[in-house]
Amino acid sequence: MKFALPLTIVLWLLVGIHTSIAADMRPILKHRVGTPPHEVLKIILQTNLSPATPPPLPRTQMVTQTPYLTWLADADARVEPRFILPCDSGLLYSVRNLANQLVLSLGAVDFGVRYLHTPVLLITGNSDSETLALFLTDQKALPTPIQTDLNHLFLPAQEIKQEQNKKTPSLPQKIVNLAEKNVDHQVTKAVERYSERIQAGRLAVIGAILDISNHYGAGKNRLIIININGEQRPDALRRLRLTSNLSPELKKLIGRR
Repeated sequence: MKFALPLTIVLWLLVGIHTSIAADMRPILKHRVGTPPHEVLKIILQTNLSPATPPPLPRTQMVTQTPYLTWLADADARVEPRFILPCDSGLLYSVRNLANQLVLSLGAVDFGVRYLHTPVLLITGNSDSETLALFLTDQKALPTPIQTDLNHLFLPAQEIKQEQNKKTPSLPQKIVNLAEKNVDHQVTKAVERYSERIQAGRLAVIGAILDISNHYGAGKNRLIIININGEQRPDALRRLRLTSNLSPELKKLIGRR
């Protein structure tokens, strides 16, 4: 004996199937095929060594317009994107604020990491930082909104005071010390925030100093990697899976001085 389903039930089933198919066909932002974090790091360092002649980018492998990386940088005008990736590549999603602080741009960085799914979060401080110089010398004279943004730097600055000996460093050295400590602090916060993506191998958080004053002696505007996913020891950084296949020339840019 055959039973006929009521017309309303048939229509309901058809609508459900159509909705399910439509949902399955929605485009999803994915990783760029063939561009894992270690390859992105290699491209960044190669670009930084020769900004005028950057390495070719494998655009034919693109699945979507997902950028190679989310870049959290200081607002200093001397910190130029061309030191990281070619300006016309469209593969660099950048977030800028005073002293490259995660807390000041949580939404923007979340968008890059959790929505665009960039495989690298690069956090850069810089030598000769105007922002850090103001914080160290004349912070109380700054307008209130700027003071509010810079107040978050007191924690890394306090850590430096606890570590320093009795000898007082020069202002340029103080700036570099705070730039490094601040990058370490921001990387720690980012690793905590995005731990699930890091543990899944879908994200690397890289901390670096863009040496716009050639403080380290490796060349002006050279990018020095000082922290990867919380690892700070120079020798250990060079042995990481992320860096182990870099050329000797690029490995010279790994590890603080």
